Amino acid sequence: MQDTLTGFAALALFGFVVGFGVLMLFMVLVQPIWSVVDCAIDRRRGTAGKLLWVLALILLWGVANWFYGAFAAANRALRNLTRLAWLLAIGLLIAFTLLFNLHAEFRRGIEREWQQYGGGVLTTRIKGGAVPGPAPAPAA
Repeated sequence: MQDTLTGFAALALFGFVVGFGVLMLFMVLVQPIWSVVDCAIDRRRGTAGKLLWVLALILLWGVANWFYGAFAAANRALRNLTRLAWLLAIGLLIAFTLLFNLHAEFRRGIEREWQQYGGGVLTTRIKGGAVPGPAPAPAA
């Protein structure tokens, strides 16, 4: 039973990583470029408005495009995809947090994966006590 739950933890973590990776690929590469182009060709915006938005979109690449895409974009598809990306990001965060806090075996699986990649102790306490498993090696 323990191997199955550990496998589930690894599979769930893999799903979160892939989902988050695809989401970030869209939000960091595709959506910012689409936002700049959308703003530049928007006929309803004046020159000053376009200039300010384009400067903000380029200078604040990782932040301004998320808000422009969700609220100010002229293209309906861009607005809807950006809002969907926001919902998915929030949903992934909530789902991961719930799994991490509600399932001790999921926490242990994540801890094992983290330690296999050279990380230190990720969690130190579980409801009712300490995390079972090998103690960290003493510093030399």
